[in-house]
Amino acid sequence: MKASTIFASVFAAVATAAPTGTTTEKRGVVDIGSFNNFNFGNQDLQYLLAINGFNLQAFAQLSAFNNLNIGNFQGLFVNNVFDVNALLQLQQIALLSQLGGLGVFGNFDLSSLQLSVFDLGLIGGVGGFDISSIIDQALVPQIQTVIQQTQITAVVL
Repeated sequence: MKASTIFASVFAAVATAAPTGTTTEKRGVVDIGSFNNFNFGNQDLQYLLAINGFNLQAFAQLSAFNNLNIGNFQGLFVNNVFDVNALLQLQQIALLSQLGGLGVFGNFDLSSLQLSVFDLGLIGGVGGFDISSIIDQALVPQIQTVIQQTQITAVVL
């Protein structure tokens, strides 16, 4: 094989594998206000957001650009509840945010992905256990300080 043929084959492979300059088109509409502007209504969840730095922008973009149905998570942002179910939902948001931020979902349509609270079956009562009841109230001022000192970025679509 000639050297020019090898170079032409390599350049053709690189050209087809290179990302194109196409922009992603917004597919869905997210009412940020109905999600409390992606601020948690519960102080303890807001604290976990502050110390873990979840990328809620990437989470909202999955809804807007990949048709991810995030309606099941609305209560997490609006309600003042800190229980096992809330932690499980927060874990789903954290995972989706990380994967979305990495671009793993690309241009995939996620509308068929069904996310809901983890079914605990017969021990479902455990999901409603109020975790805030075991948080020492003496820690509340420290928790509030961490939340105030951490700059949480606004979600913009």
